[in-house]
Amino acid sequence: MKTLIKICISLAIIASFTQTGLAQDKKAEKLAEVKQLIQSKNYLFKAEFMLPMGGAQQYLTSDYDLKITPDTLVAYLPYFGVVYFNAAYNNSADAGIQFTSTRFDYKLEERKNGGYYVYIKPKDTKNTQQMILDVSANGGAGLTVQSVNRQMIRFTGYIKEVPKPKI
Repeated sequence: MKTLIKICISLAIIASFTQTGLAQDKKAEKLAEVKQLIQSKNYLFKAEFMLPMGGAQQYLTSDYDLKITPDTLVAYLPYFGVVYFNAAYNNSADAGIQFTSTRFDYKLEERKNGGYYVYIKPKDTKNTQQMILDVSANGGAGLTVQSVNRQMIRFTGYIKEVPKPKI
């Protein structure tokens, strides 16, 4: 009986080490995937939650994103908050944070815990001054958008590979 108990305890210890090793392998694999996406400048930030400075936080039920490719930046994000001037209350062209930019600065800063800060400064947009993407090692991300004439807004979500076009 004592031998059976010792065998069971030994198997439990071996199983726990195996599980820890597998979890660490998955974490390292995800970190490498995130690093490759960020450095390739070819990924999508999918917004799931919106945190305006002057308003209610809310989950986003529609499909909002920021698409980053080496030569183009496409933003399709909502905006709720205070507009200081040039308010576009009845102009759907100025609603939300929607633009396509082909001239932008892209700067990476690696965090100590394995994540990244990505600083994006569009040079050919009307309202958006800077976007800061805070990407964690597991792919979760926060996007802060600073505008010329609007209060800052933050989105949370995740990054993923840009889907391949269907042929």
